[in-house]
Amino acid sequence: MFTEILVATLLGIIAGTFTGLVPGIHVNLVAVMLLSISAKLLGIAGVESIACFIISMSITHSFVSTIPSIFLGAPEPSSALSVLPGHRLFLEGKGLEAVKLTIIGSLFGLIISFIFYYFFEQIINIIYPIASKHIPELLLIAGIFIISRTDKKGKALFTYVTAGILGVMVLNSRIENPLFPLLSGLFGCSTLIFSLKEKSVMPEQKLTKKTELNIKTGIKNSMLGAASGFITAILPGLGSSTAAGIASIFSKESDAKNFLIMMGSITTVNFFMSIAALSVLGKARNGAVIVVKELWQVPETSLLIAAAMISGGISVFSAKKCAEKFLKIMKKIKYESVVKIVLSLITIMTYILSGYLGLLILVVSTILGLYVNIVGIPRNTMMACIMVPVMTFFLTI
Repeated sequence: MFTEILVATLLGIIAGTFTGLVPGIHVNLVAVMLLSISAKLLGIAGVESIACFIISMSITHSFVSTIPSIFLGAPEPSSALSVLPGHRLFLEGKGLEAVKLTIIGSLFGLIISFIFYYFFEQIINIIYPIASKHIPELLLIAGIFIISRTDKKGKALFTYVTAGILGVMVLNSRIENPLFPLLSGLFGCSTLIFSLKEKSVMPEQKLTKKTELNIKTGIKNSMLGAASGFITAILPGLGSSTAAGIASIFSKESDAKNFLIMMGSITTVNFFMSIAALSVLGKARNGAVIVVKELWQVPETSLLIAAAMISGGISVFSAKKCAEKFLKIMKKIKYESVVKIVLSLITIMTYILSGYLGLLILVVSTILGLYVNIVGIPRNTMMACIMVPVMTFFLTI
């Protein structure tokens, strides 16, 4: 049994590396595919092994997925806000350093989650019944805070309202995979097109072996990310996207290094908190964890945490190697060509995942993303595309 679980965990690391590096392929998709063939899989491996595979894949994905976000500007929900600071460092020749910062954040998040896991379980049990009744009010306060922190409040308000309306329309439509074209346009394509206007060639990347980092500041931003990830565990309906939007209130995008550490921490902590919520509340907050719950009605939490820690520890090193390999491949292609290839890939994936309506959403959201870049307001304002739909959902039930 031990050998089987260990092999499943290692295979999960490989699978998570693949899903993390390829834009549009998410761990939730793979997890659901596994659930659909679970009857056959359970004849080959135990439910514990399949669960560890899914957990390992998900944690690895959280470490690796920032690579295409930073180098290519192809975001997913949990890493959308990291695109601009990360891509900005990339254009300064510090792309590898940007990836390292998110890895550091994920590592801090992993350690924090492990140390405080059982404490978080107790807090979730106490706070959940109270906080779950005030989601709209809390998100409204967060939205007001985001707008108030910019000097261009009128334009920020316009962006917030527009993104919110767009999010409500998209997420209430019958389109499949609505977040992919929405977030790819707001944070991905718009960033790529804007950077294409600024740069015609990929800047020489500095392969620094060491990343200058103030440990105290790093821990502070990781703790901020951990607190934001914790929010998703106690407030139903909120995901890592919303947590990132709320956390960004307290961490300036202009301070790219600290911001990237915080973003790296959020996704990893968010996944641990989903396990904690499953253990305490019997409710999953993450697609992959939902599949684990379906397969294993009463999962052994300690085993899942062990799989997460092993895969996270290995991913610290493997993600860095993947980033270096990724960068070497990019160096062989002109930056302008890379941008055009990625834009084409996002467009094709949008059509495959969401159809013609998805392409329309991609165009509209890209225009809004370009507007934000041009007028120079914080991009976290566009997280209204997630926050407003959640508010309206809880106001109407």
